[in-house]
Amino acid sequence: MKKMIVGCAFALVSLLAACNTDTSGSAEDLTKDNFYEGKDTEIIVPFGAGGGTDLFARFLAPYFSENISGNPSVQVVNIPGGQTITGTNEFFYMSEHDGHKLLTSSASVHTPYLLGQSAVKYDLRDLEPIIGAPTGAVVYVSPQTGIETGADLGEQEEELVFAGISATGLDLVTLLSFEVLDLDVKSILGYEGRGPARVAFEQGESTIDFQTTSSYIQNIEPLIENNEAIPLYSLGQINEDGDLVRDPVFEDIPTVEEVYIEIHGEAPSGEAWEAYKAFVNSSYTIQKLIWTHGDAPQPAIDALHEAAEQFANDPQFTEHGQEVLENYEPYTGETLQTMIDNAFNTSPEILNWVRKLLEEKYEVTID
Repeated sequence: MKKMIVGCAFALVSLLAACNTDTSGSAEDLTKDNFYEGKDTEIIVPFGAGGGTDLFARFLAPYFSENISGNPSVQVVNIPGGQTITGTNEFFYMSEHDGHKLLTSSASVHTPYLLGQSAVKYDLRDLEPIIGAPTGAVVYVSPQTGIETGADLGEQEEELVFAGISATGLDLVTLLSFEVLDLDVKSILGYEGRGPARVAFEQGESTIDFQTTSSYIQNIEPLIENNEAIPLYSLGQINEDGDLVRDPVFEDIPTVEEVYIEIHGEAPSGEAWEAYKAFVNSSYTIQKLIWTHGDAPQPAIDALHEAAEQFANDPQFTEHGQEVLENYEPYTGETLQTMIDNAFNTSPEILNWVRKLLEEKYEVTID
């Protein structure tokens, strides 16, 4: 009787095992060409629906589906909260590292990580970057200041007024540019967005401001044409060598470095300059990124890289993405990895300098 029970149990286990066998093949049989076949994939967005990062993910989702071998379903899942930290932590620690979960990040994810906020439990250096996209920004002043070019900042006499959102958000790069140029600026923070900050400038409540690429082209260039604003410098882009270069969308506008050289006759250096370049890189040059887990199966990583390379070099993708990508070219492959290394390997001494600046000048304590 015991033998019969054991035999039946063995047969049942064998039957269940057979029923649960993955018909797509064993792990050893999976390659980049069949890994995603018949599978569902999610792109996690640590924001609510409708923002720029969400639009970026939703724009890319069908291109991943079309270009990944096997054409998996790719869905965007929003996990807002904690100023992006909640969703990013959840991706890092709670989602399976199986290659079927991707993460979308932006400067709002990168800056808390670099500053070492205690709520951040993720380590971006442990993730695998798949594709990244830049954005840019331009700093401008009111004609009422008497400033006509960036070089005039060297003779600035009156205090400038800047309307911002948060010293630890996207405003940080602009605040660091003020440090590089040693400008006398009163920063009024707490505005609810770059839109309200722009309105403050238009109403004369502030005299120096910045806007990112799309808003600058749409809202500020008309002011410039009407002599209601004067462009000073672009925040620039970081190249593969780690140098600041002109923004390709604003090729006629000098960078912070060029303005500094005009004023001082030599290139900038020191802690403020190194901090500026680090945060330009993480906030603008690779402003938005798609990642997967660094320890995901290699066939998954290979398939994702191959797909990103394919659609990033497709002229139709570039044409359809003009609005979302703001006419910037995305980064993939080794170039992207170099940008990542430049951005997220900033020395602890420079990051400590930034934290001290935030605490002493803006009364922001990083905990």
